Amino acid sequence: MIFRNAMAIAVSTALLVGCGDVRTRQEGLEPDRKVLFYKSPMDPSFIATEPGKDSMGMELVPVYEGDPAANLDQIEVTGATMQAMGVRLAPVKRDVLTRRVRAFGQVEVDETRIATVNMKFDGWIEKLYVDETGQAVEAGDPLFGVYSPELLATQKEYLQLLDGGTDGPHAAHLKRAARDRLLQFDVPESFIRRIEKDREPRRLVTFTSPTEGYVVHKNALEGTFVKRGANLFTVADLDALWIQAEIFEFDAPWVQVGQKATVEFDYLRGSVQEAEVEYIYPILDSHSRTVQARLVLPNPDVAVKPGMFATVRIQAQPVGETLVVPTEAVIHSGERNIAFVSRGVGLFEGRELELGVRGNEVYEVLSGLEEGEQVVVSGQFLIDSESRLKEAVKKMLGTNVGSSLPSGGSSPEMDMDEPAVGRGAGGQ
Repeated sequence: MIFRNAMAIAVSTALLVGCGDVRTRQEGLEPDRKVLFYKSPMDPSFIATEPGKDSMGMELVPVYEGDPAANLDQIEVTGATMQAMGVRLAPVKRDVLTRRVRAFGQVEVDETRIATVNMKFDGWIEKLYVDETGQAVEAGDPLFGVYSPELLATQKEYLQLLDGGTDGPHAAHLKRAARDRLLQFDVPESFIRRIEKDREPRRLVTFTSPTEGYVVHKNALEGTFVKRGANLFTVADLDALWIQAEIFEFDAPWVQVGQKATVEFDYLRGSVQEAEVEYIYPILDSHSRTVQARLVLPNPDVAVKPGMFATVRIQAQPVGETLVVPTEAVIHSGERNIAFVSRGVGLFEGRELELGVRGNEVYEVLSGLEEGEQVVVSGQFLIDSESRLKEAVKKMLGTNVGSSLPSGGSSPEMDMDEPAVGRGAGGQ
């Protein structure tokens, strides 16, 4: 019994001595290396400047100068974590920068293909040949017949001059002036030739359409009196239309006059039309942040109607070969653009980028990356969280190693919680 008790005391003493020796060896394992800070082996956000225990009662692990974990500009991710996060890499390379700008627009009548018919004298509409809005007309088709005392008097004056009512050196000039007055009233040339032939004025003067197209506005009723200046008909040629496309501000540098575009309409399922950029308006809409571009769309079969909505895709002019990075590799932090570069197996480094124009799924890189480097294109938001944690450690330690990343990560207003920093639960 005495022997058994003695053995128990000896074993206990040995264990106590051994544990003390292990701790002594752990603290003296790296006598020539500087301890930068201490961290929890289970909770990487728990960091202390002195040895001790974390909130779970576990001994803090020292991080020495020169350790991979001490490099606060790099993020270390294990293979298992990378697989779980679905981390993928893509190369930074030189490529021809192309862009296909997608925009929405609305169809309008081409303003250069609109003609109006208005009265230049007072009169009564006694005959209406076109009495429906939307009716198709050809150039020269009769629209309405009007009686005007002023117009009738001008006809009589002209015919009197033609019949020799005035002699002398100014007779020819007076005849020409009377005929010009009829033309200034928009009396058709064919009507003037008819009265010149018949030598008889006509009570009713017929006015014709100045162009082919469709009547898009009609303000004429048979039997009504109309005053000088009244707009009676508007005729629009729909063989070519305008599309007013809204180009987002970041796409505006890509769009130029003369570029070709494809246009699709919900009304015409499966039909793809071709258009061309004719004009880019000089004004930016401050609310929608868009620039308006005008495209010309041929419409010979009048299948497209004014007022329709359109989806426009403009093929921009390619930019010469330049350094590009996938758009999904870039994290926008408000004022800065960040990408994570692979520095070896499981090691990543955040870089601040200066970006140029955006192409199809890529950004032009002006500075911050080199050709051939591998960047993270998925899972980078989790890596970004780790980088913000390390930035907080930098601030706590007062270090200034390498280039620091913004502590705001993907949003400068959304600060990550600061890591738990203390002296350690057991350290005094």
